[in-house]
Amino acid sequence: MSESYNIRPCTIADEDDAITVCLKTGDAGNDASLLYDDPKLLGYRYVSPYIHLSPELAFVLEDSKENVCGYVLATLHNDIFCKRYVDEWLPKMKQLYPTIPSGEERGKKDWQIIRSFHNYNLQSLKIFDDYPSLLHIDLLPKAQGKGYGTKMMHHIENELQRHGSKGVHLEMAANNARAFRFYTKLGYTVLAQDQYTIWLVHQFLDFEFMILQSTIRLDSLCND
Repeated sequence: MSESYNIRPCTIADEDDAITVCLKTGDAGNDASLLYDDPKLLGYRYVSPYIHLSPELAFVLEDSKENVCGYVLATLHNDIFCKRYVDEWLPKMKQLYPTIPSGEERGKKDWQIIRSFHNYNLQSLKIFDDYPSLLHIDLLPKAQGKGYGTKMMHHIENELQRHGSKGVHLEMAANNARAFRFYTKLGYTVLAQDQYTIWLVHQFLDFEFMILQSTIRLDSLCND
């Protein structure tokens, strides 16, 4: 009998487990544990800010033993979120990591994340105007290939639409072919890319507009 999984809202109590998932999938979908000395650092960049600053759009996937084995995190208006990230989250990180490692201290990739805490470039990109929301999803290998990634994507898309989003974007490592197939199968399209990163987008249907158009067509038929 296959193990069952459940999607539920993420809480602060899930933070450490979600950080572990981030590390275990942080190398283009593979385990990044050997790439960082500080096992929480990657999660402090890509998980914790969303749990603290956008909790209404944070969800976890848990197994039958209530172990967290995945998450999907999102922001409704990413420009607004980024400003809060700079004002509220980065000061805490700079206090935890007051200096950027240099020279021989740069043993692993920790310094790159720490540097981003100190040198974060806040910018608003016009190319995302039609896709103001952002999402981020990761699942441990045990939960992959069972349809739960798709269910989590549909779940967060429904939540974003319920909150009024008109579109969403995400970024992924350019060398993660499996993730690329996953997203494009769900209807995401490439907006931009470089050597290391691909930005994918998905626009939500405007149901009010669709209803209006249907009403107009119905009226037209009735008047013919």
